[in-house]
Amino acid sequence: MRKKAVAAVCLAITANLMLAGCSPAANEKTTARQNDTETTQGESRSETTQNESTSGEAGSDGQAAPAHNYKDGTYTGTGRGMGGDITVTLTVAGGVVTVDEITGPYETPGVGGKEAIEDGSFKSQIEKAQSSDIDGITGATMTTGGVKKAVEDALSQAK
Repeated sequence: MRKKAVAAVCLAITANLMLAGCSPAANEKTTARQNDTETTQGESRSETTQNESTSGEAGSDGQAAPAHNYKDGTYTGTGRGMGGDITVTLTVAGGVVTVDEITGPYETPGVGGKEAIEDGSFKSQIEKAQSSDIDGITGATMTTGGVKKAVEDALSQAK
């Protein structure tokens, strides 16, 4: 009987300590820190947006204004994805980068990378960024890295 009582007290103390981290006071402190961080980041984003809007306007088709002096032409680059090589073919015309084709035939289906190649998610990110500086796809880290590397490879040929 005494062992059960000691075990119950230990369990109660442990549960109390664990729940203390979930208390409203703890949540208020965390929320306050997050709000401070978000405000600081929001101010930085506003400054960046203002700088971008004064440095160049987006084209009428929604693509970013040319930010680099690339030579016109068609360029192909290769990067390593989860399942093998990923190839990106880009065309530069008037300094604007457009994606002709992205192939990654051995990327894992159902994880996101293969689908992002097929549905044009990577294509739209590259065309918007006009570079390899893309967000990529959650859950497809290796594929995203391969696409970025392939874009870097292709654009390095256009310099």
